[in-house]
Amino acid sequence: MKQLFSKVLSPTDIEHRLAVPSEILWAFEFDQARRCADFEVKDKHGQTWEFRCSTRKKDFHPKPVVSKGWRKFVKDKGLQAGDKIVFYKDVEGDSSYKIITMKKVFKLFGEEVWLPS
Repeated sequence: MKQLFSKVLSPTDIEHRLAVPSEILWAFEFDQARRCADFEVKDKHGQTWEFRCSTRKKDFHPKPVVSKGWRKFVKDKGLQAGDKIVFYKDVEGDSSYKIITMKKVFKLFGEEVWLPS
């Protein structure tokens, strides 16, 4: 599995949609006409979640976001601003995706300690 990105969630990520780095667009098979990609993600329990990553249609900078399915995931997982997610992709096998959610527990010697939630 290759880590695509990790992110501490902002209020906008929690309340509306998840903004993702443009650098990871290579990891999705985009429908060029619709400028989106639907994909399934598994959590640490093996539950499957359906998401859609899309980009702006009329903008030079694509600013990708995950919208479809994201709010249900946030609600069902009890995520809040300040929690962290880590996205992975299996680049050698079946091209599956995985997501891990994390809560900040404490700081130790100035380093934040995160535990899977």
